[in-house]
Amino acid sequence: MYIKKLDVHRLRNLEHVQLSFCPSANLFYGINGSGKTSLLESIYLLGRGRSFRSRNIRSVIQHEAGDCVVFGVLHAPEDKRDIPVGVQRTSKGEFRFKVDGTPVASASELVEELPLQLLNSDSFGLLEGGPLNRRQFLDWGVFHVEHTYPALWKAYQRCLKHRNSLLRRDRIDGSELALWDSEFARLGEQVHEARKRYLGAFKPVFEQVLAQLSDVPGISFGYQPGWDHQTPLLDVLKAGIERDQRTRTSNYGAHRADLRIKANGRSASEVLSRGQIKTVVCAMRIAQGYLYHQTTGKQCVYLLDDLPSELDAEHRRRVGQLLQELGAQVFITGVFQDDLRASWPNEGEVAMFHVEHGVVTPQ
Repeated sequence: MYIKKLDVHRLRNLEHVQLSFCPSANLFYGINGSGKTSLLESIYLLGRGRSFRSRNIRSVIQHEAGDCVVFGVLHAPEDKRDIPVGVQRTSKGEFRFKVDGTPVASASELVEELPLQLLNSDSFGLLEGGPLNRRQFLDWGVFHVEHTYPALWKAYQRCLKHRNSLLRRDRIDGSELALWDSEFARLGEQVHEARKRYLGAFKPVFEQVLAQLSDVPGISFGYQPGWDHQTPLLDVLKAGIERDQRTRTSNYGAHRADLRIKANGRSASEVLSRGQIKTVVCAMRIAQGYLYHQTTGKQCVYLLDDLPSELDAEHRRRVGQLLQELGAQVFITGVFQDDLRASWPNEGEVAMFHVEHGVVTPQ
C-alpha cells in the first residue's frame, strides 16, 4: 500500500495542499515551523484518525476554522486498485471517516487500510517510557498479522471495563463477578498467547535488521504478560481480589503487560547511549515493517520526522538502505535538502519537496 495523492485542508498552517507522491522516498525540507511535521501529521490523521502531536484536536485545526479535512488516494499494488480515504475532524471533536466511499464507524478501519510506522523524537520513549508504549508496539504488530486480534482486543477491553465497574461498587455481587472473571481470564490468556506468537516471529527479524544498522550487542526481549504466567489468570484474579477491591481496579491481566528490553541482561534504557537507543528503536520499527511484509505481502508507510537531527549521517544512510530494500513508501523531513538526499540510496527513486509557510512545492 502507498499513498498516490494527498489533499489537506485547514490543518495547522496547511490551508490547502494538494500533492502527488512517488511510491518510494518523498523528502520534505524547510526551516523549522514551515509545516513539514504538519504534513506528516496529516498523513497520520488519514491512517489513524488522530494526531501524533496532540490529543486535543482543536490544536490541529486552523484557528477560527470549524474543521480540518484530509483526503488521500491509496494504491494497493497487490490488487492493482486505488482506494479513496477521507477523514474530517471538527473543533467539537466530531469525526467522519470514509474508506472507498463508504462511511466507517471507527479508526480501526483506517488503520487496516493504511498501516503506518512513525519515527520522531517521541518514538524513542519506546525504550525509555512506560509499559503502554511497548504494549502498543506489540499490539500494532499482532493487529496487522492476526485477523482475529482486533475483535479479541475489543472484547477484552469491554470485559475489563465491566469488571472495573463492578469493583467500584460498594457491594459486589460475587456470582456476577465470577462470571466476568471467567470471561476476563479467558480473553486475557488469548491476548497473551497472540502477543507471544508475534514476539517469537519478531525477534529473528529484529536481530537481522539491527545487525545491518549497527553493532549494539546483547539486546534481548522478555515479555511480561501482566501476571505470573506460570499460574492461570483466573487463579491470579481470585487470589488478588482483596487488592482489586481495595484499589477498585483490575491489577492483573493483559492490560498490565510489558515488553522488557535488555542489553546484556540489564535494562537497555539505563546502559545504552542515546545514540544506541535511537538505533535500537529504529531497528524495532523497521523490523515490524519487514515482518508485516513477510506475513501479509503488503507494505506499511513510514513517517520519519526530522531524521537528520535524530541520527548521524552513516546511520541515516543505513536506515534509507533498509527501507529501500523493503520497498516501503517513506516520508522524511529535515531542514537541509542535501542531508535528506544523502539519507537515501542514489539508485532509489526520490521525490523532493520544499516547504515554506505552509506551502509545499515539488522540486
